Amino acid sequence: MTHDTETDTDRPADPTRRAALGGTLGAAAAAAAVTMGARGASAQEAAGQGSLVGKTAFVTGGARGIGLASAEAMAREGANIVLFDIASGSLPNVDYPLPSEGDLAAAQARIEELGAECMTYQGDVRSLEDQQAAMQQTVDRFGSLDIVLANAGVGHAGAIGSVTAEEFSTLYETNVGGYLKTTQAAVPHLRDAGGGRIIYVSSGLARTGNDIFGIYGGTKWAVNGLAKSAALAYGRDGIMCNVVAPGLVRTPFADNAAVLAQMMPGTENPTFDAVSEMIAQSTPIGIGHLEPEEVAASVMFFTTDATKNMTGEVLDVSYGSAATSVA
Repeated sequence: MTHDTETDTDRPADPTRRAALGGTLGAAAAAAAVTMGARGASAQEAAGQGSLVGKTAFVTGGARGIGLASAEAMAREGANIVLFDIASGSLPNVDYPLPSEGDLAAAQARIEELGAECMTYQGDVRSLEDQQAAMQQTVDRFGSLDIVLANAGVGHAGAIGSVTAEEFSTLYETNVGGYLKTTQAAVPHLRDAGGGRIIYVSSGLARTGNDIFGIYGGTKWAVNGLAKSAALAYGRDGIMCNVVAPGLVRTPFADNAAVLAQMMPGTENPTFDAVSEMIAQSTPIGIGHLEPEEVAASVMFFTTDATKNMTGEVLDVSYGSAATSVA
């Protein structure tokens, strides 16, 4: 169970409106960032010395959770940041709140507080046109696209037999189709840059079956396969395609009443911490969840020179749960 979402069947039809909205959000975030004063100046100085200075990172699902934590980590290393998110507040067939426009503006302010340049784009990962437009704006503003974090996704908890056709479609069009379209939109720009990194956020559920998250887990199995196929397709272009697969993470996808009720059936008012404690009983290190910043550290690994010749890899970040996997 991993991350946040950004898809919307009711997105604006006019891409110029989306771009303008992104600009509006950006202006609000920039105004907030001005108040940071000396803290922002110090962060800018530090960012100028980072390992990603001169690089640009594009993050889907960037308004909160793993996406935002990863964007902040890259910003600290000097990268320019683009946050792509639906920021719609809700979505049919998803039973927990999505990020809002205010969340996206606040995320931009947090990035700019670190001294990094940041652009936002409100769009739908299921739309290739949205992603192409956002990435072209990225290159127009920053000169290149170097790192892409495919993170946006939606979750579902419940027995396989309870999944409706509409829920199934939303899950697969977002979690698999969205990642495919992120890849398709990014590859031409990464080629133009002489290579780069695509990092896919998958899940520890892509290592095994699961009776609660069966359909969601299935989408993450597909993400691992997509990443490996992309590694084969684009390796000669210098585009390294790798996966970070976390266990339970404290994000709105997992920390909401609908999901918690499925994970602890029959428990009155279950909490995220109670679920984590339950999981911890069966893990080899006695930990039952991760914070987004911990996953972001693994995302950062795939941006470094240490992984410049690594592709098609899946990095499990699941507090030892992978020790029980077949391979």
